[in-house]
Amino acid sequence: MRIILILLILVILLVAVSWFRPAFCTEIDQEKLVRDYLDQKKESANKEGETYVTPDLYGSTQGTAPSAGSLPGSKVVPGVDSIPQTTLRDNSPDSLEPFGYSLFNAPSELSSPPEVADAADYLLGPGDNIIIYLWGKVEKEYNLTVDRQGKIFIPKAGEIIVWGQTLSEFETQVNKKLSAVYSDFKSSITLGKIRSIRIYLTGEVKRPGAYTVSSLTTLFNALYLAGGPSLRGSLRNIQLVRNNNVEAHLDLYQFLLKGESKSDVRLSSGDAIFIPVCGPRVSVSGQVKRPAIYELVGDEKVSRVLELAGGPAAEAYLDRIMLDRISPRDEREVRDLNMNPNSGKSLDDIEVIDGDKLTVFSLYDMKRNIVSIAGMVKHAGTFERTDSTTLRELLNEGELLPDNVYYERANLFRKYPDRRVEVYPVNLRDVIDGRYNMPLQDLDSLHVYSIDQVMRKKYVFIDGEVKNPGQFPLYDNMSLADLVFLAGNLKKNAYQLGVEVARTDSLGQVRLEYVDLTHSRMEQYRLQEDDRIFIRQIPDWFLHRMVTIDGEVKFPGQYALFSRNETLFQLIQRAGGFTERAFPRGVVFQRHSIARSLANRNLSEVIANSQPLQEDSAGNVRKLELIQFKPENMNRIIIDMDKIISSNGAKSDITLENGDYVNVPDIPSGISVMGAVGANGTIKYEQNKSVDYYIQRAGNFTNQAEKKGTRLIKANGQIFAGGGILGKKVDTGDAIVVPTEIKKKHDLMKTISTTVSIIGGLMTSVFVIDRL
Repeated sequence: MRIILILLILVILLVAVSWFRPAFCTEIDQEKLVRDYLDQKKESANKEGETYVTPDLYGSTQGTAPSAGSLPGSKVVPGVDSIPQTTLRDNSPDSLEPFGYSLFNAPSELSSPPEVADAADYLLGPGDNIIIYLWGKVEKEYNLTVDRQGKIFIPKAGEIIVWGQTLSEFETQVNKKLSAVYSDFKSSITLGKIRSIRIYLTGEVKRPGAYTVSSLTTLFNALYLAGGPSLRGSLRNIQLVRNNNVEAHLDLYQFLLKGESKSDVRLSSGDAIFIPVCGPRVSVSGQVKRPAIYELVGDEKVSRVLELAGGPAAEAYLDRIMLDRISPRDEREVRDLNMNPNSGKSLDDIEVIDGDKLTVFSLYDMKRNIVSIAGMVKHAGTFERTDSTTLRELLNEGELLPDNVYYERANLFRKYPDRRVEVYPVNLRDVIDGRYNMPLQDLDSLHVYSIDQVMRKKYVFIDGEVKNPGQFPLYDNMSLADLVFLAGNLKKNAYQLGVEVARTDSLGQVRLEYVDLTHSRMEQYRLQEDDRIFIRQIPDWFLHRMVTIDGEVKFPGQYALFSRNETLFQLIQRAGGFTERAFPRGVVFQRHSIARSLANRNLSEVIANSQPLQEDSAGNVRKLELIQFKPENMNRIIIDMDKIISSNGAKSDITLENGDYVNVPDIPSGISVMGAVGANGTIKYEQNKSVDYYIQRAGNFTNQAEKKGTRLIKANGQIFAGGGILGKKVDTGDAIVVPTEIKKKHDLMKTISTTVSIIGGLMTSVFVIDRL
């Protein structure tokens, strides 16, 4: 009996344990579930840059845990009250994030777009798989792949070029081909496997590189694959580069703000998507619907930036929008803008620039009991105003910079409710020394200027024979010696006995002074603003004037002229005289300064304006270039070398200049005959023979020759033409040129027709006059 009782008690205990076990297990699992949830929230908060304190599950003051009842399939756990709410981010300018980049925070597309068969604008290309079904009197199935040449081969039908065709265009072409082989059939054409293409993403992208994707991939798909632009990348100037040309520009703001995807284009193999560094950015904070940092394109104004930010919120105070800007002087500048269209005043819709910060205040939080200080102070900004706040206290709060501060005047700007602004001049030294002070009012602002902003910069100028001529700052007690040293000192050819100084007085009158640089007066001479110093060159100064002689002289090469009067004959003597092979009559003398002189005289433009004009039948007027002027062809000077040598330089000699070039040729082979003769060539020289003799030896004149235009070109460069030219004697080294005659075509029928028309017109006029 006792044994039975013990067994009964054990059974009861076992049953009790089995009943309560689910409850205990559920509670333990719920606690684990809550902890997992809290860990997940903490990890998510860390990724977003937020601070999240893990709450105590059993009533600690560190935070609140999530309600177990709020989790799927859970029960209430003692001490757990509610799900924690993460702290909202501060809406200050420094806490804002660039707009639009969260579009790519979702998991990236790791696969290509689905290969749909219904792609009406899809263009076929190498690698595409095409399936053709035929039924009716003929039942066939073709599984074809486009080859590298963009063609497919259909048995009995032959090759078909499909590259660049749509599916419907290809179907029309296939039916036409198959109709020549089969009759009474129907067809169906579908896409099988679609080809892959290779694209590249470069620039400021999260995952740059090369991607192999489906040929259905678009620009948006590719950006998702690469994780989108990095925080340095532009959202408004994404470029699609195809065949080294920018094919398209993508502005993601159009998609983010308006949902427009018309800029999304399908990619081709080899396309590159380039994301440049972002453009100028401005931040918008406060009472707007979408506070963020926005990228600008072009010249955008405040109204456009507010539009990007979703527009002002209902409680926005538009009468005073604060613009915080870095000025061109690298100083912080704060401006108040009126953007309230109902204020009755003009709007301050100015252009924004890179780095601007716009703050839109609330109607309820708009503070007026503030004063501000800006400019040359360490702590520029806004400070609270009390009834006892004075100008000196504000100056102490801002703390003047140690240097470059203009103490003689600062400006205190006072604003009134009717938007009038009054300015008060303030002497900072008087405020610092306690000689002047004044109480401040709401919205007063003090601007402290730098010396560079106020004081005019003073300069002096130096020109002439110094190493670095130009403009230099005028320093205190600056002497002429100081300026010459700053300009790199005098050149070797500087004339130091009379340096000219042009000085302008207060009435604008110019006075000239001359300073001798060879003694101590140069150190004592003090410069004034806008002085201009001219250092001239020593008269007749030259370091080395070089000429060149080559050819048949004993010592060819470059020579330095020993005086300004050295002549050609003297140069030949210095070069050792002529060699045995020299041909003095043919000496070529070139002076390159002639071309520069003609160019300075603007002779080419004078000749161009002198060219005749011709009007064609259509009424178009064009200029005939009858004279082709090339200054470099004018460099040769014709000289009579025989006369120079025979007179030992006493007659016809020429004075040399820097850069002159002399060439002494060797003895020529004969007489050159060219142009409209039987055979162009060189004929052996025969003494006392005329032009006509050499023309006969060259095969005489051709039918196209213009005999009267025959020219004899002498070895020294002289040219003879005109009557009696055929009988003129020819010397060694001469050349004969026979030009071709220009023959005009005469249309006999046209001339007769024109004559008849004129006579008919005259007869008609006579008849009419006779009837009057």
